[in-house]
Amino acid sequence: MLFNSSQQAEDKLIILYVLQKIKTALTREQIALIIIENLQIGYFDIQLYIDDLIKDDFLSTLEYDGKSVLSLSPMGKETLTVFHDKIPTYITEMIDLYLKENRAKIFKEVKITANYQKLGETDYLVELKLQENNMVLMEISLNAPTLKLALDICNRWKENTQELYSSVLKILT
Repeated sequence: MLFNSSQQAEDKLIILYVLQKIKTALTREQIALIIIENLQIGYFDIQLYIDDLIKDDFLSTLEYDGKSVLSLSPMGKETLTVFHDKIPTYITEMIDLYLKENRAKIFKEVKITANYQKLGETDYLVELKLQENNMVLMEISLNAPTLKLALDICNRWKENTQELYSSVLKILT
């Protein structure tokens, strides 16, 4: 791995450190969230560093539950072992504390699903669901008389889930 500066090297080591400490694979967004909330590293820089770490085989990508997640490769683990002392102690302590206090926030997962199935010759059952951390927040099933309407409902749900959820909650409470 070639680094353009010692700061870039440190930033890349921090990414490796986060993955080692969390002890599970993370998405790019989860990694960025952890680092941005603790350090002055920009989102796009983090993404470029992740690309470099993948390209140079320090990170492995996996498909998990329909998403791409990242984990330390054997070479990433070895590199971190050798160069761990290049990360300032105050940064590792800050990350350790953040991970301890915010683990639930990091793994907060929102799933939005919209499916339809044909019921009869012209009827479709549309099923819409909003989940957060595997808890169903809202689930709606309705009939649509045409395929076009079923597709439109699914698309609008995916595009406007938060607004629709808030509106329904507001009306009902």
